[in-house]
Amino acid sequence: MTAEIDNVRASYPDAAILVDGQIDEVTVLADEMLASVFRNLLKNAIQHNDKPVPEVHVAVEERPEEVVVSIADNGPGVADAHKETIFGKGEKGLGSSGTGIGLYLVNMLVDRYGGEIQVTDNDPEGAVFRLTLPKIAQQERTDA
Repeated sequence: MTAEIDNVRASYPDAAILVDGQIDEVTVLADEMLASVFRNLLKNAIQHNDKPVPEVHVAVEERPEEVVVSIADNGPGVADAHKETIFGKGEKGLGSSGTGIGLYLVNMLVDRYGGEIQVTDNDPEGAVFRLTLPKIAQQERTDA
């Protein structure tokens, strides 16, 4: 995840990407496509932001059986009516020049990993994309 944060920082030098706390290395049930999940969420938080300086906060919470990654921004947020459909194929935000495939891909991959993704309101403004992924148990790691 830190490599994706560094890459997005380099691509968007006018944006502020802040990491809340420390990102420890944790083994989750995923594959190499997980990097594209993080990259897509980070880029969306910047590209769909209407502030002069897009601000993105990344936080990672490790729980006993899962990891929760939150990517919060200070942009316009996601309308309540759109929160249920935002991960659908071809869905685009208002004025979006994207293809509408990015969040669909994110959702499909997270589902494949046995995880969950949701979008909520950020306080006082913006959106929070919360990604929950199952950890791989110590026993599974040694058996692999």
